[in-house]
Amino acid sequence: MFSTVFKSLIFFLVLFSFADARDIDLDGALQKANKSQKHLFVFLHQTDCGYCESMRQFTFEDEKIKPFIKDRFVYEHINVKEDDVVTFQDFKGNGRDFAKHIGYNFYPTSLFFDKDGELAFVEVGYIDKKDIPNETRFYEILEYVDSGLYKKMDFNVSK
Repeated sequence: MFSTVFKSLIFFLVLFSFADARDIDLDGALQKANKSQKHLFVFLHQTDCGYCESMRQFTFEDEKIKPFIKDRFVYEHINVKEDDVVTFQDFKGNGRDFAKHIGYNFYPTSLFFDKDGELAFVEVGYIDKKDIPNETRFYEILEYVDSGLYKKMDFNVSK
């Protein structure tokens, strides 16, 4: 009897340890982006990162930025400290390994993919200067990527 109870307990502990993990299908997100003629925006962040939380709480919740992302991008976030399974092209693994695979394991990082799954633009870090608040800079990045200007010119934030 003890053996059966113990096995059941182990089974439920293993089951619940995977219950919070998400399957993040970036290939499917890219297909969705292509169907709606949008770019795929992937935000890499980690738990206990103050800059990451500032991006999520302030930048992404800004009254101009939040609807712009919703209307013009397919958005996915990856917390590299979670046990999520990320699938993208020839990669399948956790978020931290995905970040290493893609070549950006500094957080926060905003990745923008074109219709072919190629990186169109990358913004690493949180930049908040007195003369250029992060919300202003990030809105300009969103416009730059959405408009396709990355194909023609380098990004240059206005002052």
